Amino acid sequence: MTGRVDTDVLELLTSVRSRIPVVLVSNATTRLEADLAALGLADAFDAVINTARIGVAKPNHQVFEAAAQTVGAELRRCLFVDDTPGHVAAAKSAGLTGHHYRGVEGLRSALVSLGV
Repeated sequence: MTGRVDTDVLELLTSVRSRIPVVLVSNATTRLEADLAALGLADAFDAVINTARIGVAKPNHQVFEAAAQTVGAELRRCLFVDDTPGHVAAAKSAGLTGHHYRGVEGLRSALVSLGV
């Protein structure tokens, strides 16, 4: 089972990618890249940070630093979105803006409020 694609979120991320880089950060297994390909998402992100490959997992601050470095961004200019409140809190403590994901409309509103 590789999961399912929320087409509304994918459309929003595709739109955002025309203006800023989008990085997938996942506490996944080493199968993540194959799973993304199976779902047709291999090219849906500017970068993928798979914690199974870097040796530390969310909510470790090194994960957020790796994501930012991958696209050449400063932490303070990054928005971290996650459905786990503790991961969002950790991102905020690392200097990122955080959004607790509970649905596409909330994400859309967060992006608009940030001017994205």
